[in-house]
Amino acid sequence: MAGRYQILLSWADIQAEVDTAWEEQPERLKLPRYNIAPRQSIPVVVADEAGRKLAPMRWGFPPIWAAKNGKDPFNEPPIINARAEEATKKSTWSASLRQRRCLLPATGFYEWLRRDGELFPILFAAPDSSMLTFAGIWAPFDWTASARLDWPCAALLTVGPSPAVAPVHDRMPAVIPKAARARWLDPDTRLEDAVALLGPDPSLIPREVHTSLNRWVTEGPGTQTANWTWTERPPA
Repeated sequence: MAGRYQILLSWADIQAEVDTAWEEQPERLKLPRYNIAPRQSIPVVVADEAGRKLAPMRWGFPPIWAAKNGKDPFNEPPIINARAEEATKKSTWSASLRQRRCLLPATGFYEWLRRDGELFPILFAAPDSSMLTFAGIWAPFDWTASARLDWPCAALLTVGPSPAVAPVHDRMPAVIPKAARARWLDPDTRLEDAVALLGPDPSLIPREVHTSLNRWVTEGPGTQTANWTWTERPPA
């Protein structure tokens, strides 16, 4: 679910929208991005005593239990999302949900429609393509076997689908509206109050995009021009 998303914004756009500071833009984080995939570096908004800031993180928690089988967790498929209704009960997520909530800036996410054995990508975004903030959680990881010390990783929280998303998938990212961002990020917000902010965004609408997005390495503005038609798409 939501295994790919986009950020068609500049650094200045993000900083102005979420009122954050970034001491230095990481070289590995180029914007805009048309096709963000798991394991890649992403911009994440966090908050601490000094205020909000943008931090570079890896998308997806490494499956630490893989180390029991002698494997490097950072080379295994990451866990990129958590079901919101289960996150408070699972050890993988519960501590982060209480203490390390974050926001993932985006302008939309992709899902795939399967038709006659083929996959066709659909972008779900705001009608005006404005910035969204996905509800996320993060955690630091210290995995000396990989010589990767203090490598923070983030995952997004998912909820049941809006009417527009339901024909394509039964889950979608939880979107924190602008008015609720401060409450979500504030570590003093009670857990039950934070969880109450999670829900589907009914304003997002679907749009066909290019099938070149089926490959995670594809980038660029050409991905946004559709080369197929979803004849049964729900009304906007």
